[in-house]
Amino acid sequence: MQRGDYETAANLFEKAVAQNPNSSDAHEHLAEAYGSLAQKANIFKQASLASKTHHEFARAAELDPNNLDARMGLIEFYMLAPGFMGGDEKKAVQEANEIKRRDSMRGHQAFAYIYGRQKKPDLARKEYLDAVREEPNSPKSHYLLGISFLQADKNYKSAAEEFEMAVKLDPAFMPGWFQIGHMAALSGANLQRGEEALQKYLAYTPKPDEPQHYRAYFWLGGIYEKQGKRAEARQSYAQSLRINPRQPDVAEALKKIS
Repeated sequence: MQRGDYETAANLFEKAVAQNPNSSDAHEHLAEAYGSLAQKANIFKQASLASKTHHEFARAAELDPNNLDARMGLIEFYMLAPGFMGGDEKKAVQEANEIKRRDSMRGHQAFAYIYGRQKKPDLARKEYLDAVREEPNSPKSHYLLGISFLQADKNYKSAAEEFEMAVKLDPAFMPGWFQIGHMAALSGANLQRGEEALQKYLAYTPKPDEPQHYRAYFWLGGIYEKQGKRAEARQSYAQSLRINPRQPDVAEALKKIS
C-alpha cells in the first residue's frame, strides 16, 4: 500500500481476510486497497470495486464498532462514490456522528472532511478550530489545524506555527517534526530548522498512518537544494526513490538536479 502497488496489496489482504475472517483490521485494510484500485480503474471495473470497498469497510465496522478508521473509510466512500455506486451524504453524516460520539477529535476530523468535500471551507476550518479550543494542550489538535492551513489555502506561515506548537506541547510528537521540515522545503524559510526536524524524523520509525521516510528524504532533498547542497540533495532524492520508486515528483526532482 505504501508503495502504491494496490493490486498486490489487495491480493495479500484477501489472504489475510481468508485466514482471519473476524479481523476488523484485515477487512479495513482490504477495503483501503479496493478503494485505491477503484480510483484508478476504468468505468467497467469501478462499480465492482466500489461495491467491494463498501462491503469491506462495513464489515470492519460491524466486527468492531470502535474501528474509527473503518468508519472514516465509509465516510470517504459515501462522499466520493456517485449515487448509483452507493454514495450518500446522509450516511456519511451518520457515520461522522458515530465517530464523534466515540472520539471528539476524530469527529471533528470526520465533519471537516465532509465539509471539505462539500466545498464549505469555512465550516471545515471551524471544526479544526473547535478541536483546538476543546483540547488546547493536545499536539494532535494543533497538528490537524496546521494540516488544514496547509492543504486548504497553502498558508505556510500559519501551518508552521501550528506544527511548532504541536512539538512544543509534546517534543515526542514526531509527525509535527516532519511537517516542520515539509514547511521549510515548501516555503524556503527556516531551512536549518527544517533540516534538523527531518533528520530527527528520520531517526524515528513512523507508524503506518504517519508520513513515511521516503517522503522525509524527498523534502530533505528539497531543503538541501535550496541551500545549494546539490550533492546532498541528489543523495537524498535517490534514497527516497530506493525506498519507494513510485514517486514521479521525486524522480523529476532528481532528474532536474542531476
